[in-house]
Formats: sequence, structure tokens, C-alpha cells
Amino acid sequence: MPKAFHMRNIKTHSGYHSRSTSMEQVMRSLLFLSALLALSNLAAAADVLQDDLILWLDATQVAPDKTDGAVDRWLDRSSKHNDFSQKDAARQPVLVPNAISNRPAIRFQGKDILNRANFGGLSLGDQTFHLMIVFQAPKGGHGAQRLFDINSRVNPTAGTEKRRGFWVGFQQSRYIPRLGIHNGDEGEARSAVWDNKPHVLELVYRREQLFEIHIDGRTERKAMFNGTHFLGFHKFVSVALGQHFGMEGNQQTFYQGDIAEVLLYSRPLSTKERVDVGLHLTKKYSLKTDFELPLVFERDIRPLLAKHCFECHGSETQEAELNLRTVSSMLQGGEAGPVIVRGHPEHSELISVIESHKMPPGDDKLNREQIDLLKLWIRDDAATNENIVVKRPEGKVTAEDRQHWAWQMPEKSKPPTTSLDRHANNDIDRFVLAGLEAEKLKPSKRATPEALLRRVCLDLTGLPPTLKEIEAYLNDKSPKRFEQLIDRLMKSRHFGERWGRHWLDVAGYVGVYGSDNDAAIIKPLPGKWRYRDYVIRSFNEDKPFNQFITEQLAGDELSPWRDAERFTPTMVDSLTATGFMLSANDDTDQNELNTPDVRHHVLQRTSENVANALFAVTLQCAKCHDHKYEAISQLDYYRFESVFAPIFNVRNWKISTSRTRSDVSDQHKSEVDQRNNEITAEVKKLTTERNAIRNGRRTKLFDERLLKVPGTERAKAKAAYRIDEKKRTPEQKQLVEKYGKQLTVTDADINAGLSEDEKTQQSKIDASVTKLNSQRQSYGTIPIATESEAAATTPVLRRGNYLRPGLEVEPELFELFGRGTKPVQLASASKSGTSGRRLALAQAVTEPTTLAGQHVARVYVNRVWRQLFGRGIVKTSDNFGVSGSKPSHPQLLDWLTHWFIDNGWRVKPLIKLMVLSNTYQQTSADEGDVSLDPENVLLWRMNLRRLDSEQLRDAILTISGKLDRTLGGPPIPLDPRPDGMVVLKTSALPPGTTAYRRSVYILARRNYHMTLLRVFDQPIVARTCADRTRSAAVTQSLALLHSDFLLEQSDAFASAIAKQHADSKEQLRIAWQATLGRLPSPEELDLCTEVFSRHLKRFEGEQDAPHKALAQICHMLLNTNEFLYVP
Repeated sequence: MPKAFHMRNIKTHSGYHSRSTSMEQVMRSLLFLSALLALSNLAAAADVLQDDLILWLDATQVAPDKTDGAVDRWLDRSSKHNDFSQKDAARQPVLVPNAISNRPAIRFQGKDILNRANFGGLSLGDQTFHLMIVFQAPKGGHGAQRLFDINSRVNPTAGTEKRRGFWVGFQQSRYIPRLGIHNGDEGEARSAVWDNKPHVLELVYRREQLFEIHIDGRTERKAMFNGTHFLGFHKFVSVALGQHFGMEGNQQTFYQGDIAEVLLYSRPLSTKERVDVGLHLTKKYSLKTDFELPLVFERDIRPLLAKHCFECHGSETQEAELNLRTVSSMLQGGEAGPVIVRGHPEHSELISVIESHKMPPGDDKLNREQIDLLKLWIRDDAATNENIVVKRPEGKVTAEDRQHWAWQMPEKSKPPTTSLDRHANNDIDRFVLAGLEAEKLKPSKRATPEALLRRVCLDLTGLPPTLKEIEAYLNDKSPKRFEQLIDRLMKSRHFGERWGRHWLDVAGYVGVYGSDNDAAIIKPLPGKWRYRDYVIRSFNEDKPFNQFITEQLAGDELSPWRDAERFTPTMVDSLTATGFMLSANDDTDQNELNTPDVRHHVLQRTSENVANALFAVTLQCAKCHDHKYEAISQLDYYRFESVFAPIFNVRNWKISTSRTRSDVSDQHKSEVDQRNNEITAEVKKLTTERNAIRNGRRTKLFDERLLKVPGTERAKAKAAYRIDEKKRTPEQKQLVEKYGKQLTVTDADINAGLSEDEKTQQSKIDASVTKLNSQRQSYGTIPIATESEAAATTPVLRRGNYLRPGLEVEPELFELFGRGTKPVQLASASKSGTSGRRLALAQAVTEPTTLAGQHVARVYVNRVWRQLFGRGIVKTSDNFGVSGSKPSHPQLLDWLTHWFIDNGWRVKPLIKLMVLSNTYQQTSADEGDVSLDPENVLLWRMNLRRLDSEQLRDAILTISGKLDRTLGGPPIPLDPRPDGMVVLKTSALPPGTTAYRRSVYILARRNYHMTLLRVFDQPIVARTCADRTRSAAVTQSLALLHSDFLLEQSDAFASAIAKQHADSKEQLRIAWQATLGRLPSPEELDLCTEVFSRHLKRFEGEQDAPHKALAQICHMLLNTNEFLYVP
């Protein structure tokens, strides 16, 4: 007997088969029916499309399970075996043999439902489907009915979630079918079909919120959900007929009518496929429908195009590289991309240029009828007899494009020799001196030891030298004292804080999620600061830069961490590193912003940020069209974007707040949770025992005190005291006021009243609770960018519009990085079972023998130079393209690139090489004629640089002695005040921290920084920030003069100095040296003394006048230009 034939007793019009029928007769009948059904199954299966069919319910294959016709199971004829069932006899629909055109159907009568709890065949995320239902239902009954329901959950036992599924039915007694998102938007057809007539209803979901509703072959609605969008299916899908799954208690939405057949496909059918299936159903159920075979290109469209278009876009001539002779070539497109979008004439460029009369040229225009024919053909999926083949487009990069200096392999040249070589400390100087000699310039003299000390301390650690460090360095007479100073500073843990901050700028790091557009609403992402600490730690450890990049791009693809019983420190580090890819502003935590356009924005911004950080190129233009200035095509843009598509999978989206995980393995986390739950249960039990002891004593003390209340009021007072305060009558309130203090038993009263045995019991319980709580384990949270389970595809988006998808692309590096015509394809084996795309990218961009690897090294070398010299060898350190600046010393940049790679991609040796150069050690003072090189491009002197915002605050804290040098940990929160000021929220500091930590540990926001930092140009982090701009504004002077922070630190500075020396002149000398890194000249000291005397006279008669006068001097010094600049 066929699998779909499930039978106990068969109900017919004439009644039931008699149970007295002989066994032989029953067997013959069953065999005969089985043979008929088998033949029927084969014939029907041949007429129904089987490809991607995941549900096929056919009432002709159903037999009831009971004598009343009730159906407890409807078997699925597809290969997925998604059988529907109902165990509750009261909710079982019945089989009606001649319900629709003399064919059987399943009748649902008001509280009937069939469902499937674990439905197979639908993928995670934004899964497409095509549903066809043959049904007949009367007008009337419930004002809202559910014909079909599909929903999903995160696990088999969880409840269904909002916006994770769809329903089919009607609302508001309109009897017009709708496709609705659960607790979301709805789309409605135009025609009522609850009219007691049979219909074929089609519901199609095409992804990206696009849906269609067809009735009897007519397209009734083709639109997009607007507003509350579908969020994608979870892993566990549930489907129901006749009601919402799991909502049997809702009596108002049960379906009332017949269902004859249900077909569900896991993809939208082509027009030809749906027409074929529709015609089959039309014939099978004797329906009146409008299914028509679609137009075919070769028969209906090609002759039209041949007459009007082939002259310019045919076999001999293909203007704009566009060939209209085949559907494949139209999908391939020309210079502007594909010209048709199948199913969407409104998004097809071919229709756009024809309707606007731009094409064909001249008077040979198409008439309205011809245009409508083209639109109908495209709407019906641009049907064709050809086998569609879209080739990989030919490359667009020319030999001329490759001549740009940045797209050539760095040269490995020898340092030049010059007549100025006596000024050279190392090979860096020889390249610089060659440039000076060519322009008849000479290098400046060496900076003073004090200036060099302050410069290198600020550059390497971001902190000025302390008085002890100044004294030690000046007293050191070793010829290698400067080199030894560099080594010591690089070993300082503050080195990573300073140089990590530079990389955090490049990465676009913020500690919050979302756009951060409201000063008062601060949304820190839990654990995001762990990425900041990873970066600082990496620089302190001098992690090779190629490894640093690899971990940030593909840390989750380097090990089988998902299956690990315990995470190793390396695993945690690598996973945390992927926080690099979470810098794009992502607002999808807000339901109204979890939309396809915002999802695409996050994916696009991520790929743009990564490209800028690694390659110093701007990609934004190429999102919509080939880059206007750079040799980067739109294909390049989307090929690179596809590397990150598995993480930011727009069709299986993770909202911004879900991109974290525990810093221990899943197994370890489960063990910790289980043990902590056990401890909680034990503590709860002990707490109950402790409360029983104390409550018993409380009751006894209360009863004793109650006896002292007069007998006439005793019972009433007791009742008044124990009733809820809000429910007391006026009389009871009066009694409580009268006897409340007398009757109240405090904890102190209980402690004093406990017996020795009770005290002993309580102490033992307290000790046990303390011991148990000490055994609790914990784990932290880390940011993580990992791939979703669903596959990700990346189409080229015409004009950047996700509603106009074109050619699908594979992950590749930019064509510029390819070798000849061979692209750099990005596919790699991953130890964690992921796509391996990002690991392949990391390997490609750190391969030292290729242009891509050397280019990444060259970009970073320039960034390091920029931080030390105030200007990159390439001034536009975030733009190495044609629209950027040319290098001032191209041979030096190439030489440094090779040196960096040859020395293991290590940053500390590279910095040391630069700092040891005479070029770095020159004075920043202008000496001689500056007209030959007024911008100091050739580096005849050191550039004068203003402290950046964090350096300024950290330097003030260092000088005042208040700096908290604690490394790492949760950020210092911010407090946006109503007056517009943003200050530190000292009332919510993380445990064990102070408000005086380094500025890198203040919560990093996109837009609303601490006011002092903002005034001194703390960057707005809309994207990345390779270069910080430095402005000169009056608000900076006002902040230094009047901010509470400066006044407070000046006072602390004065107190610290006063503790060291009582002599006022010595105090002034120390204040000067601590602030500016050098001793004052006699003239400067005299001037300082004079100002101090004036302030002393000003505060005469006040308490602590000398301290206040000294604080004014400290404040003055912190306002000097010399303090504000790196010498």
C-alpha cells in the first residue's frame, strides 16, 4: 500500500463498510484501491513539479481514521515527509469525498487544526517560498481566519517569536486573502475568495521583504512589506493548517472551509513552472483560472529587439559592450551592468531607457504596445529556451591604471649616498638627505636632550616624562642613553595604550553599538572593550602585524573552537580580535530599523572600513558604479563585500546586540551555569532556614510587645500593623501611628533577642553561605563576528539598490591586485567549518611576495611614519589612490616596506628605526630660510605637533600626580548633562577603578565625547579615522582656563609640589620642569616668581594663600603653548 494511503474505515455517501464484511472481501477492496492509488500517484507526480517541493498535501490520497470521517493525519507526498497530524479528536477535521468539483477535500469546521511541529526543508534566515493552496470556503464565520501558518523557534522547546514566520488568511471580515508576517506587516490581495467557490491561491516570498499574491493565476499583489519586517526563520520551523501553530486557545481565528491540496516550494517558481502547476490544478479540479503560458524570448521578444536594437547591440556592433541577442548577454549586461532584472520590469534598465525614449536613437521608438510586451515578458521572468550562462566579466584594469605608484610592487633599492651623510644616523636619513640635497637644503640641528626626552615619551607612551625620568636621563652620560630610553619606553605597558589607540582610530572602534545619535541614550555593547584591550595587549607584546591582521579578519576561522571542551588563551584572543569587524554603525537592534536597507548598509560599511584600514582606498563610489577616479569597479566592490557576507548575512541577520558570546567554551559555560545554579539552590535553602530562625524570634518579640498594648485595642492594633499600608483604614492608620514604634521589631532587636543556640545556628548558616558563594565561577563576554549557518550570496546591486540585484559574484580581491588577468580568488579551508573567505583574505593581504601583501605593509608603514612625524610620506594616509597624494619620498617608503616585512612584520623595531634616525631627532624650530619648503615636506626639520585630545588629558593627570595607571578593563562611563556638557559618570565607575584612568579607557562613543576631549578634536567616528585633524578654536583656550577638570588638577599639582619642597622658588622651578620638561631660564623663573607674588598678594589673608597662589602658577603653565605641543 502506498505510503500516503492511510486508512482504517472509509466513509462514503452510502455509509460505512459493514464490519461483518468478510476478511477476503476487505482485502480485495484494499488491494484494488491500492492499485488505483498507485497509478493515480504516478500520474499526479508526473504533472506536479518536484524540484524543491518540500510539502505536498493531497486530499485525494487521504482516508479518514474514524467512522465519522475525522482525519488525524495528512501524509506529505514530497520527499521531506512533513506529515501533518492532530491527536485531539475534538480538533480533527473531516474528509469530505466530493467537496470541490466532485473531488475530496479536508473540511475545517471552526476549531480544527492540523500541524507539523518540526518542519523540514526551509533554510535559516530570509528563506524564499512559493505556496499554492486549492481551497473553497464560505463567506461568514469568524471575522479573521487563518488558512495556513508557518513560524519558527530557536530550539524545539522554545516558544515562537514575533516576526519569524508568516500566516495566510483574512482580517476584519474582508474575506480577501492576506500574507502576513507574525506580529508584523501584512499584504492583501484585491479580490475576495471566501465566496463558496474553489480557488487556487498562491503566496510567494522572494526575500528582501518582497512578496506576491496570485489568485487563480492572476497577479493580485506584487509589493514589498513596509514597516515591521520579516526577520528570518529560526532553525526549528512549525507549520499549521486551519489556525496559528500553538494557538488553539484563540477561538476567533480558526479557518472554516475546505482544503483540497497544498504545495509548498522552497523557492519562487518561474512563471513557466507556476503556470504548468497551475494548469495541472485547474484541470484536476475543473477550475476557472487565468493561467497562461508566458512569453518566450526567441518567439515573442527577439524579433522585436532585432528590428529596433540589434543595429547597435547585435552581433557586429555592441555599443557600451551591450549585446541584446540573448537573455544571457542581457543578464551579463554591458558597461553599466545587467539591463534586465527577471520578474521586475520596474527595476530593469532596458525598460527605463526605452520608456524615457533615450533608446532606440532617432525616430525608431517603440510604441506602447511593444513596451508593454517587453514589460510583460520581464515580469514573467524573461522566459527563454536557452540555457542561461553568465560569464565572468572581463577585467577593466588597464596597463595605464597599473602605472599608478601604489599599484606597483615596492622597489627594493639601496639607500643613496650624499654629501650630507655625516648627518645620517641610519639609512632613513640617507633617503631624506638625498631629497634635501636635491633642493639645496640642509637638515636642522639636533633637538635638546630635554626636548627629545619629552618628544619620545609622548610619542611612544602618550605620557610626558616624570621629574625622576627627566633627572635620570639627563644624568645618564652613556652614548647609548637615547636608544636605551627607547627600549625602556617600548617595554612600558603604556606603549600599547598609545599605539593601540592609533590602530583603534584606523579600525573605527567605538564601545557602543548603533548610530549614537542621541546624547542621552548610551548603548554600550557588552564586552566590546575586550577588543580594545586585545589591541593594546597586541602592541605591548609586539605581535607581528601580519598575525595581528589575520586574527582580526579571521580569528574565528583559525581553530576548531566550537568543538573545544575548554578555550585556550589563544582562542579567546583570536575570537576577541574579530571585534575589528564590528565597527560599522548597526541600528538593527531597533525593530523598526532591522530592515533590508539597514542590513545592507552594515555589510557595505564593514567592507568599506576594512578596505580603508588595510589598503587606504575609498570604496564608497564603487557601490553604485565603477569608481570615478580609481581603478576599482563595481564588480570589485561586491566581490570584496562578499568576503564579509557570511558574517553580515542580510538573509539570516544577527542584530547588533547578539554579536557577543562568553569567553569560555559552550561546554565550560554549561558546567559553570549548572554549578552556580546548584549553589544558588543551596544558598536559597540555607537562607530559608536562617529566615525561619529570625522570623520565629521576630514573632516572639512582637507578641511580647503586643501584650503591652491595652486589651481593648490589642487585636485591632495587631491587624492594623500587619495589613498593607495602602489598604489601611483611617482607624488602622491611627493605631499604627500610636503603637508603631512600640511594636516594630528591628534587626538589632532580633540579634539581641536570639538565644545562644540560635546565634550558633545562624553563624553556621552564614559561614556556609559565604563558603558556597566563594565557590561561584564566572565568565566574561567578548565581541565576536562569526558566520551564520545559512549560505550567503552576493549580487551586484544596480545603483547600490538592494531591490535591483544583478550578477552574483564570488569573493575576490580587487582586480588591481591580480597577476595579469588572473584574479585573486578568496577561498580557503577553515578549521572552524566556516566559508574560509576571510582567512583567504588574511592570507592574501599578508603574503609578502604579492602586491596585495606588500601594499598592506606599505600602508601601515606610512601610518606609523604619520604618527611619529606628523605627516605621512603619503600625506593622505587614508587614500593611496589616484585622487590621493603622491609620496614625498617614494624610495624611502618602499625601502621601509621591505625592511618591515624582512624584519618579521614587527612594529616595535620599525618604530625604533624611525625614532633613532637623525630626521626624527631634529629640532622643530624654524631656522634659516623656510621659503624653499614652507610645509617641511622634505623634512629639513621636525614637525611641531599639538598634543591630541587624549595626550592632553593624560599629560595633565600625569603632571598633577593623579593618573591611575591601571591597565585594561571596563570603560569609564560618560554622563551627558542637560547643559550640553559631557563628563565622566563617577557614580557608576567599574569596581576597583577611578575617574583618573587614561583616556583610552573612557567609553568610546561615535558622536558625544567627553567635552574636554571633544574640544580638542576627539574625532567623530562615522567610519574610520586614519588622520586626526587639529584645529585652533577659542573654545580650547576657554576649556583650559575655566574647566573644572583643569582647576581641580592644577590644585592637585600644587599640593604634590608643596609636599616635596617648602621653598616657593624651588616649587616654581619644579612646576616648570614637570610641565614643560625643562628647567626655566633665569628670566622665565623671575617672571614666574613675579606672577606668584602677585597671586600671593591677591589671596592675602585667606587660608592656604601660598597653596592657592601656587595652584594659579600650575594652571598658568598648563595653559602655555609649549605644554600643548610636542617639541
